[in-house]
Amino acid sequence: MEVLRNLYRDQLTEAPKRASQIERTGYSKELGWIFVCQEFTQPRAIRTYRSLFGAKEKYTYFTPNTFYRNDQRHAGSLRWLNAMVIDIDVKTPQNAGMIFPDVMDRVTSAGLPTPSLVVKTPSGGFHVYWYLKEPRRAFPKVVDHYKRVQRMIAEEMNADVQAIGAERWFRLPTEENTVLRSVERVSFDDLCDWLTEQQENQSKKGNVALGSTDLLSHPAILKLLEGVEEGQRDNTCYTLALAYKAAGYEEDQALSSLYCWNEKNSPSLRQIEVKRKVKSAFKPGSPLGPSSYWIETLSGIEFKYQVWEGAKPREERTYSHLDEWKEDILAVLRKNGGCICDPQREIIKLVQSSVNSKITLSYTTFKRAIEELIEEKRIVKDVEGRGRAAKTTLQIIKENVLPFFHKKTFFNGSNSYTFIDRVVGWSLPLIMVREILNPGRQYYADSS
Repeated sequence: MEVLRNLYRDQLTEAPKRASQIERTGYSKELGWIFVCQEFTQPRAIRTYRSLFGAKEKYTYFTPNTFYRNDQRHAGSLRWLNAMVIDIDVKTPQNAGMIFPDVMDRVTSAGLPTPSLVVKTPSGGFHVYWYLKEPRRAFPKVVDHYKRVQRMIAEEMNADVQAIGAERWFRLPTEENTVLRSVERVSFDDLCDWLTEQQENQSKKGNVALGSTDLLSHPAILKLLEGVEEGQRDNTCYTLALAYKAAGYEEDQALSSLYCWNEKNSPSLRQIEVKRKVKSAFKPGSPLGPSSYWIETLSGIEFKYQVWEGAKPREERTYSHLDEWKEDILAVLRKNGGCICDPQREIIKLVQSSVNSKITLSYTTFKRAIEELIEEKRIVKDVEGRGRAAKTTLQIIKENVLPFFHKKTFFNGSNSYTFIDRVVGWSLPLIMVREILNPGRQYYADSS
């Protein structure tokens, strides 16, 4: 099927290699294994398109991303990341009655690009795929960032936040269950830029911040503070320790509070266990705050929370903020006399990070930055032509500044109308006063 070829490309071979071919060329580090299964039991590893197309009739689920091992399906054995996928479950109250147009509305509202593939599940849910323009090597840090992007997309689209991970199963696409198939692809960097923008937007909305005691007054936290049953005590104790930490408590204060909380549990934990949980929560490298997932799971109450760290200097970050890219665009315009006329793709090539010339601007971020600059009335944009032949003119708007004229300094010294009193009580002769008041007239002093 074409949708699978577009997904895996040259990571699978058409047919198995013969032993002589392997001896001659060696094992490839570019190929990958995929897994298929029926109801999540007895998974089978596949490395050829022949086997994959033959397995479609027998198996229901598959892994969109590929692995370098054929005996282990976990994040540590991933080789290539091929697509970003989320699972929308229509059994939840907020998704009840959802149909395909609703899915696309949520994609648009979230500011995401058009999906490459949408598969409908038998329960009425949807698996939404964004194929990557170029597969990404599944290095540990890349896989971790993949999960962060995937989780944010799931949260923005009310998808299943538990179906997170590059190694997860999804339903095999068929002609019958495919409701959308497009040639659209998205770069992994564009998705990372989208994540950064979402995080900035959320921080502006006033989420619970580090050091805020409002966190401890949330209904979900209050319910956990009432005490829990056996089987939930360990996770709840660690989660509450992180909550106290995020609220600005010192380690000894959190420990004292959790000793009191432990008395409400049935049965209580040993004090040494409580102390270990608090030490673990406050040690260097531990999370800055509690997990929203665990708070919701343990309390049964919906909970939205995120701890925001201060932004690192741009030199230490892999991805730049939108405001920083806007300044870089303006710098390029100023360098070119305040105006550029070229195809957009050529203009993008001119824009580089001010701290690292190797970091370039993605097309999606460029468009958003230009839109904001236009809204802020800092630039004007004009497009001539259509398609790849179109030329875009960007020009800085010159502010109307009134010229500043320096007034000539006026020295307020003496003039012909200024009386100079040298000493107290000194006075001018009468004839001089008359001359000043009536210039041009002649006066004679009385000789008597």
